[in-house]
Amino acid sequence: MKITKGSNVYEALEKYPETLPVFTKQGHCFGLLANPALRSTMAKLVTIGQACKLHFIDLDKLVTELNEVVKDK
Repeated sequence: MKITKGSNVYEALEKYPETLPVFTKQGHCFGLLANPALRSTMAKLVTIGQACKLHFIDLDKLVTELNEVVKDK
């Protein structure tokens, strides 16, 4: 599975838990994913693209970083 802007945040984290640090370093929005309770609820509701748009995060950069982490999977 390649991670895309349309990927659900929760599903990406479930399949690739090693991406959590990439998400959390983006700031407060994704930083909340460090909390397992929030990760299992809020993350199910949005795609990576939606979250980036809402919080003014560089979508292309984030998707590139996420795929770099999982490239050998």
